[in-house]
Amino acid sequence: MNNELINNFLDKSEEAFLMAIEIYNKPTIKYRLEGFAFFICNAWELLLKAKMLQNGESIYYPDKPNRTISLSNCVAHIFTNDKDPVRKNLEIIISLRNTSTHFVIKEMDSIYLPFMQANVLNYSQKLFDFFGRDITEKINSSFMTLVINNESISDEEILSRYGDNILTRYNKVKNETEQIITENSNEKLAIQIDLNVKIVKDKDEAKTTFRIAKDGEDPVRIIKEIKDTNLTHCYKQKRIREIVEDNLKRKGITIKITQYDLGLLCDKFDLKGNEKYYYKHALTNSWGCSQQLVDFLTELFIKNPNIINELKEEKSEKKEIQA
Repeated sequence: MNNELINNFLDKSEEAFLMAIEIYNKPTIKYRLEGFAFFICNAWELLLKAKMLQNGESIYYPDKPNRTISLSNCVAHIFTNDKDPVRKNLEIIISLRNTSTHFVIKEMDSIYLPFMQANVLNYSQKLFDFFGRDITEKINSSFMTLVINNESISDEEILSRYGDNILTRYNKVKNETEQIITENSNEKLAIQIDLNVKIVKDKDEAKTTFRIAKDGEDPVRIIKEIKDTNLTHCYKQKRIREIVEDNLKRKGITIKITQYDLGLLCDKFDLKGNEKYYYKHALTNSWGCSQQLVDFLTELFIKNPNIINELKEEKSEKKEIQA
């Protein structure tokens, strides 16, 4: 096994990963989606080839000893279960990369974002699982949240801007990805992003405002710009626990966090009362969690790995006093 070659692959893989994040989150770049797809695929290819080398396997085609195998070959070789959500996610990103030259437009950001965000977290975890490397030593985990331009666009606008071929491709991809997300509720495949609008009476609580006109023909103006809390609070509670556990494992701390444990922390620090960490979606009556919650809980456990036991003892003592 060539450790120097493996480390070289991993160094380049991490750099490609960081480039993907930087390109996508840089607002002045118009080639964001295509750039992200190119560099993230490069990062995965180098990572998976390093894994094959670690396993003592060849990364070359048997009949072409001077040519290394493709990323698709690497994915199928490492993730042998074709139903593995990590594999299915990668196959979608690879398809994005392969078609980006002709068919990808910036309006497709919202279609691919759930898959790209999941892909970022999957890469971070597999890098650690395979080689014990923690990418958060090079980039804070809060910067691994991808930022989207949340501009809405109609089919008519796409048709006028890009023509019939692109509109057909856009709708095909949109329908296919929506079906995949609907049929596969797994945040390693895609982190679901649903847009909800809630009307509140208190102006200070509103993300956008409108007024009712007594004499107007239209009862409310069209809302085109809103702050989508499903983009900022895109994790379910189960996924939050998994990510925090993975973060801690990289720091040498092994902790199993149950939903009950998370409830204790929520009660202790009033986490659900702070929209920075939690947001309740009125339409689905479900909680969304933010990357800031991940960071808060990770730091909390690093400072005090025994905090859950302490909270349980504290709760038990309160019960005894009340009895």
